[in-house]
Amino acid sequence: MSQYLVLSRIQIQNANCIAGFTWGFPAITHYLGFTHAMQRQLSATFDIALGGCAIVSHDYQLRVYKPSPRANFEFLQSKGSYTFKPKFDKGLMKTPSIIEEGKMNLTTSMVIEVSKELTTNEASIKQLKQAVLAHCLKSRFAGGTILSIGRIDLLSASTNEQLNKLTKKLKRLTMPGFVLKDRSEYLKRHFQRLKEMDENAGLLDGWLDFSAMKYQAQPKLKKNELEATAETDADWELLAKPEKGWLVPIMTGYKAISQVYPAGEVANTRDAETPSRFVEAVHTIGEWKSMHRITNINEIIWRYQPDNDWYLCTQETTKKSSQQTSLSEESETLDFQTALSNL
Repeated sequence: MSQYLVLSRIQIQNANCIAGFTWGFPAITHYLGFTHAMQRQLSATFDIALGGCAIVSHDYQLRVYKPSPRANFEFLQSKGSYTFKPKFDKGLMKTPSIIEEGKMNLTTSMVIEVSKELTTNEASIKQLKQAVLAHCLKSRFAGGTILSIGRIDLLSASTNEQLNKLTKKLKRLTMPGFVLKDRSEYLKRHFQRLKEMDENAGLLDGWLDFSAMKYQAQPKLKKNELEATAETDADWELLAKPEKGWLVPIMTGYKAISQVYPAGEVANTRDAETPSRFVEAVHTIGEWKSMHRITNINEIIWRYQPDNDWYLCTQETTKKSSQQTSLSEESETLDFQTALSNL
C-alpha cells in the first residue's frame, strides 16, 4: 500500500534562500528537516512514520535588488535598532553590524511519503489533518513563517489502478507547479567528457558549465580576412548548457571533513549532549520539471542516504556511484585543530 501526505500551496514568508554557495531557493535539507520534525510531533499521537518528500514550487519572490542596471543582485537586509553612543556630549548614531542573510517569499507544495501504513477512517483522517495544520502553523520552515496552507490531503493506493488515480489527483493538487529532480548523472556524464578532452579538467569546471552564464565571441570576418585579429568585430553569444532542461545548481547534502567528536568536546555547539562533526556542503545539479510530466511519484521523492562520510539527499533514480560527482569528492579528513582553524 502506498500513502502520501500532500501539503498543497504552503505560503511562506522570509524563508532562507541561501544553500551552500548557491542561492535562490531553500535547501533540500530544509524540506527533509521539516518532514522529520513533523514526524516526531505526530508520532506522539498517531502510529505514523514519514519518509522522504517531493519538492514542488509554485511561486517565489526573492528579496533582492540591483544597485544599477549592470550590477549584480544584492540581498535586501533588515537591520536592528540603532545604538546610541555619546561622543563629546553629542549623540552619534551608529548602525550595528549585520550578518548578510538571503530571504524570500514562496509558495510551495510537499508530497510526503508515509513509510509506515496508517490505518484510518474518516474521523481519524480529519484529526490527522487538524494536527498537521496546527503543527505547521506554529513551526518555522527554512527559518521563515508559514502563513497558510491551501489544503492537506492523505492519499492512499493499494493497486496499480488506484496508484494511477492517485498520481492524477496529486497532479491536480500541485499544478501548475514545478518539481525538483536530481540530475547528478548529468554532471557525471559531462565531467567524463571534459576529462576526455583535458585530463586536467576539474569537477568544479563541469559544475560551472551548468551553473554559470558563459559567453563566447563569434568573430565577424570581413572579405578576404582568413583569421580574426584584435581589431576584428565579434558578436557575443550565450553558450548553451551541456544538457537540456531547466537545470540549476543545488546543494544536496554534506561531506564530513573530520572525525566524530564526543558530546561536549567541541565548544559552542547547539546541543552539548550530541556528538559533533565538521562538514562541508555538497553541490550537484537539479532540474525543475513541470508536474504534469511526472509519471512515477516514487522518483520525485527526496530521501536521506547516509553512507560513511557522506550525508546526502537523493532520489531513487540517482545511482549510488553518483555520490562521487559531488564537489566535495576531494575533501580530506582533518583533525580537530585543523578543522577549527578553517572556520
